[in-house]
Amino acid sequence: MTTSFEDMSTDQKSKEKRDFAIRLGKRLREVRTTHKLSQEELAHRAGYYRTYVGHVETAKYSPSVHTMWRFAKAMDMDLGELLKGL
Repeated sequence: MTTSFEDMSTDQKSKEKRDFAIRLGKRLREVRTTHKLSQEELAHRAGYYRTYVGHVETAKYSPSVHTMWRFAKAMDMDLGELLKGL
Protein backbone atom coordinates (compact mmCIF):
# COMPACT_ATOMS: atom_id res chain seq x y z
CA MET A 1 0.00 0.00 0.00
CA THR A 2 1.29 3.47 -0.84
CA THR A 3 2.00 6.02 1.84
CA SER A 4 -0.40 8.96 1.93
CA PHE A 5 1.33 12.25 1.21
CA GLU A 6 0.06 13.68 4.46
CA ASP A 7 1.61 10.74 6.34
CA MET A 8 5.04 11.30 4.83
CA SER A 9 7.80 12.79 6.94
CA THR A 10 9.71 15.84 5.79
CA ASP A 11 12.69 13.58 5.01
CA GLN A 12 10.51 11.27 2.91
CA LYS A 13 9.10 14.23 0.98
CA SER A 14 12.60 15.58 0.36
CA LYS A 15 13.81 12.19 -0.85
CA GLU A 16 10.82 11.83 -3.14
CA LYS A 17 11.45 15.29 -4.64
CA ARG A 18 15.16 14.51 -5.10
CA ASP A 19 14.40 11.14 -6.73
CA PHE A 20 11.95 12.79 -9.11
CA ALA A 21 14.47 15.51 -10.02
CA ILE A 22 17.01 12.78 -10.82
CA ARG A 23 14.54 10.92 -13.06
CA LEU A 24 13.51 14.17 -14.76
CA GLY A 25 17.13 15.14 -15.43
CA LYS A 26 17.96 11.72 -16.85
CA ARG A 27 14.90 11.90 -19.12
CA LEU A 28 15.81 15.37 -20.37
CA ARG A 29 19.37 14.25 -21.15
CA GLU A 30 18.11 11.10 -22.89
CA VAL A 31 15.73 13.04 -25.12
CA ARG A 32 18.24 15.83 -25.78
CA THR A 33 20.94 13.38 -26.90
CA THR A 34 18.43 11.45 -29.02
CA HIS A 35 17.73 14.73 -30.79
CA LYS A 36 21.50 15.17 -31.19
CA LEU A 37 21.49 18.47 -29.33
CA SER A 38 24.19 19.78 -27.05
CA GLN A 39 23.22 21.38 -23.75
CA GLU A 40 24.25 24.67 -25.31
CA GLU A 41 21.98 24.26 -28.33
CA LEU A 42 18.98 23.20 -26.23
CA ALA A 43 19.56 26.13 -23.88
CA HIS A 44 19.79 28.56 -26.79
CA ARG A 45 16.58 27.26 -28.39
CA ALA A 46 14.67 27.34 -25.09
CA GLY A 47 16.04 30.69 -23.93
CA TYR A 48 18.15 29.50 -20.99
CA TYR A 49 21.84 29.31 -20.12
CA ARG A 50 23.75 26.10 -20.84
CA THR A 51 24.61 25.80 -17.16
CA TYR A 52 20.91 25.79 -16.29
CA VAL A 53 20.30 22.82 -18.59
CA GLY A 54 23.24 21.07 -16.93
CA HIS A 55 21.84 21.77 -13.48
CA VAL A 56 18.47 20.32 -14.46
CA GLU A 57 20.09 17.23 -15.96
CA THR A 58 22.14 16.65 -12.80
CA ALA A 59 19.15 17.30 -10.51
CA LYS A 60 20.67 20.37 -8.90
CA TYR A 61 17.59 22.32 -10.03
CA SER A 62 14.00 21.17 -10.22
CA PRO A 63 12.42 23.07 -13.13
CA SER A 64 8.87 24.35 -13.38
CA VAL A 65 6.35 22.82 -15.75
CA HIS A 66 6.70 25.94 -17.90
CA THR A 67 10.46 25.37 -18.20
CA MET A 68 9.94 21.74 -19.20
CA TRP A 69 7.36 22.90 -21.76
CA ARG A 70 9.95 25.28 -23.22
CA PHE A 71 12.51 22.46 -23.42
CA ALA A 72 9.94 20.25 -25.15
CA LYS A 73 9.04 22.95 -27.66
CA ALA A 74 12.74 23.59 -28.31
CA MET A 75 13.00 19.93 -29.34
CA ASP A 76 9.78 20.07 -31.43
CA MET A 77 7.85 17.73 -29.17
CA ASP A 78 4.90 17.80 -26.80
CA LEU A 79 5.45 18.17 -23.08
CA GLY A 80 3.66 14.86 -22.47
CA GLU A 81 6.17 13.04 -24.67
CA LEU A 82 9.10 14.64 -22.86
CA LEU A 83 7.66 13.60 -19.49
CA LYS A 84 6.63 10.13 -20.64
CA GLY A 85 7.59 7.37 -18.26
CA LEU A 86 8.24 9.53 -15.24
